[in-house]
Amino acid sequence: MPTIVVHRPFDAVIARLKIKVDGHVTARLKRGASQRFEVEPGRHVVRVHLGLQASSPVELDLDGTETVTLEAAVYERAWRFTETFLRPGSALDLRVV
Repeated sequence: MPTIVVHRPFDAVIARLKIKVDGHVTARLKRGASQRFEVEPGRHVVRVHLGLQASSPVELDLDGTETVTLEAAVYERAWRFTETFLRPGSALDLRVV
């Protein structure tokens, strides 16, 4: 089975990030933690959310044995006016590492 690993480095935000795989909340990730998800082979969309803010979607096309690691982070820029009110759907960071 393909595996998605989401890691969150230790940051200043105490709240847990919601991890959504294909639109469904699969876990809540505290700072400094990692979470593994086994998924069916094929295309998957992963996002993280914190309140009204979210990351841009990351699309993954996984084969039968692949493991992909993503890093979810809340950086200082997430608290600026633009990201908070004008672009909350891309205020958080989620990237393949």
